[in-house]
Amino acid sequence: MGPVRDLTASMGPLSYILREDTWGNGYATEAREHVVAFAFTTAGLERLEAMHHPDSPASGRVLAKVGFIRTGTADRHADDETTAAYQVYALPLLRASLRR
Repeated sequence: MGPVRDLTASMGPLSYILREDTWGNGYATEAREHVVAFAFTTAGLERLEAMHHPDSPASGRVLAKVGFIRTGTADRHADDETTAAYQVYALPLLRASLRR
């Protein structure tokens, strides 16, 4: 996952990579919960954005579990000159505070 658009002082991207042998253990969900809390309290952000590769629907489920909403797709170009439509998600501060 990475930045969806130009960042502002009140918006941040969320990104992670896990080894395959750690998938399905809840690590990403637990980490995201802590990162979201930190982003909206300590860091003072008002919005988080994330995207995931189309071949990784589990990443979309992790985002949804912590309150992200799907906002669309964004074409990402790979080194081999192919293009993939990444799923784009956002979590505004208001939505995050409602989940607490």
